[in-house]
Amino acid sequence: MNRFLVLAALLLLSCSSARVREPVAPTLVEGEEDKEPQWRIPRADFEQVLKDGLQPVMRWYFLAPAYNGESFVGYEVVEVLKPELEAGPLRAGDVLLAVNDLPIERPDHALAIWRQLWGRKTISLDLLRDGKPRRYVVPIVSEQ
Repeated sequence: MNRFLVLAALLLLSCSSARVREPVAPTLVEGEEDKEPQWRIPRADFEQVLKDGLQPVMRWYFLAPAYNGESFVGYEVVEVLKPELEAGPLRAGDVLLAVNDLPIERPDHALAIWRQLWGRKTISLDLLRDGKPRRYVVPIVSEQ
């Protein structure tokens, strides 16, 4: 199983400034009740997660390969391991298809995504929820 794909957790959260970093769900942006929720990630927290590396992120979600018949589809979020992340865009049962329009099928794909995260203004997640495609775009914002 390729647990490295919990990289998606990085895309959905910010971290505290404590030495042992605990994930914090992205800030939910207030909006109209009938619209899809929106999130954002503070840039300083996002960059700290990048500096800390991929290994800590790997403990935030439990993912498993998902198949449609014999064809690989993506990675299913089997369980959200950190309660702080339950308010974020990824939920148990979702199938992550791509991050920033890049599919994640092999370890080198996750590394390529990780490397191109510096300097991003947004992070996009393509997933299946209840068999229907969804796309979340999470802005990385500078806090004033």
